Amino acid sequence: MKQSELVAFVLEAADRAAVSCMVGGSVACMNYMIPRATKDFDLVIQIQEPQFTAFLQEVDSQFQLDPQVYIETLTGTKRYILKHRTTAFDVELFILSEDPHHLSMWSRKRLRRQVFCTRDAWTATAEDMIIQKLRWARPQDLVDADSMIVVQGDELDWPYIEHWCDLHGTRDRLEKIRADIPPVT
Repeated sequence: MKQSELVAFVLEAADRAAVSCMVGGSVACMNYMIPRATKDFDLVIQIQEPQFTAFLQEVDSQFQLDPQVYIETLTGTKRYILKHRTTAFDVELFILSEDPHHLSMWSRKRLRRQVFCTRDAWTATAEDMIIQKLRWARPQDLVDADSMIVVQGDELDWPYIEHWCDLHGTRDRLEKIRADIPPVT
C-alpha cells in the first residue's frame, strides 16, 4: 500500500472502531501548505477500552503496536506507535491530554478533505498546527510553520496564534519567521 492508502486505512479503522480522532502532524500541515514527504502519520485520539482494543484489531492486518508507551515531553501526552508490517511508515497515536493547548486544538478541529489521502477527517486548524510546530521547534517543524504562514498569510487568526505563542514562550520563533518572509509585491 502507498502511504496515502495507509493513512486512509487507519482513518477508516478509527471510524469502524468508533474512535474520536483528529489528524495532526505533517499530514494535517499538508492541508495548509505545499505538501511534502513524510515518514509517519500523527493521529490524536480520545479513546478508552474497549475501543482501543477494537481499533488495534481493525489495523492489525497492516500494523503492529510497539509495546513501549512514550510520553511527549512538552505536554505529557501518552503516545503509542503503530509500525507498518512491511514498510518503515509509522502511525503515532497521541492520546488527547489535559494540556490546555491540546484541548483547545481538539475543540477547534474541522472536518475537511485531506490533501494527502483525499478522504474527509477531523483535522487540526492551520493556526493550531503552527502553534504546535513552533512549540516542538525541531528543524522540520520550523520549516513547516514557515510554509503554513507563507501559504495561509492573512487568512490566519493572528491574535489566537500570538496568544498561545506568548503562553508557550515561543513568540520569538514566530516573529523570526514572520520577519524573514519577504513582503508581497
